[in-house]
Amino acid sequence: MGFLARYVADHKSMNSLDLFREIYGGRQTATGKTVNVATAIEVSVVFACNRVIGNGVAQVPLKLMRESADGKKKVPAKDHPLYNLMARRPNRWQTSFQYRQMVSWQVELTGDHYSYINRVFGKVKELLPFPSGSVRRIQDNFDDPEFEVTAPNGSRRTLKSSEVLHLHGPSLDGKC
Repeated sequence: MGFLARYVADHKSMNSLDLFREIYGGRQTATGKTVNVATAIEVSVVFACNRVIGNGVAQVPLKLMRESADGKKKVPAKDHPLYNLMARRPNRWQTSFQYRQMVSWQVELTGDHYSYINRVFGKVKELLPFPSGSVRRIQDNFDDPEFEVTAPNGSRRTLKSSEVLHLHGPSLDGKC
């Protein structure tokens, strides 16, 4: 049951602080503990599982490939403009390993990862990851979703889908 249904069904026992926690701070369990990403990774099993999965994803070399001229095999596309970006350094402060490990953790813990696709003169120059929880899908259609990004200072900006790399985990409705 979603937070709004719980609030409507039990509005007498849920105060505004409980509603705020439901929306922004995670869920409170039967023991009274709030569970969110920060508290979940404090559990050693959660941390260890995410580390193993994240390292497994990140350690596999990421190379863009293309078909050979004869079409019989795949060869590295070293001349592709995104080859070095994905294989070596997606931005100024992360290696490919660090970026893919972070992406894996975000997808595992929150179900989504978002990065800003920074283009200069139409060419992709870097992928800038958004912090977890700072991006919200605001247009709910398959053709061209938009994303609202909230900056640390509280300001908001709407981005087109062509400006955002969105990677997501499993979904029951396919929309994510």
